[in-house]
Amino acid sequence: MNKLHWKVEKQPAWLVAAIRKTIAALPGGYAEAAEILDTTEDAIFNRLRTGGDQIFPMGWAMVLRKAGGVSFIADAISLETDNGIHIPGATAEDANEEIGSKLAELEGQLGDLVNAYRKYIEDDVVTRAEWKSLNDIAYRFRVTLMTFLNLISRVYCEPEKGDASSVQPLASGARNKSV
Repeated sequence: MNKLHWKVEKQPAWLVAAIRKTIAALPGGYAEAAEILDTTEDAIFNRLRTGGDQIFPMGWAMVLRKAGGVSFIADAISLETDNGIHIPGATAEDANEEIGSKLAELEGQLGDLVNAYRKYIEDDVVTRAEWKSLNDIAYRFRVTLMTFLNLISRVYCEPEKGDASSVQPLASGARNKSV
């Protein structure tokens, strides 16, 4: 097996991009990441180099994800592994409050999508950049929509028969209605 191919498979460019985006989301960027991980900036750069002989530990990536409060890595993994979307969860205590917040986000994101669509078709041509922009907006909308539906299910829906409901209690405030 080609050794270079093996390295590409071990640390694909899309994963490196998601890790870099996660680091950039930290207020102090690479300096803060190095401090959080108790390492040097050079050690981080070396592990994110194209064609380098080191890989960035997934544990480090998860620590930085938590510190930054972003989901770029999970989003990238979901998209690249099965063309899916990452749906962030919420704790049972926060779920009911999050429903209203996600509904407001949906409204804003749908408005963004409609406005972008109208702007991009004014000249009767949608460029590659405009198409990518529409897809990015639509992706964020889908993630928010699925998160919204997930939260409704967790707060208000009964568990289906045959699932692990005896292991996981219903969220507080769940209704006793079938959906």
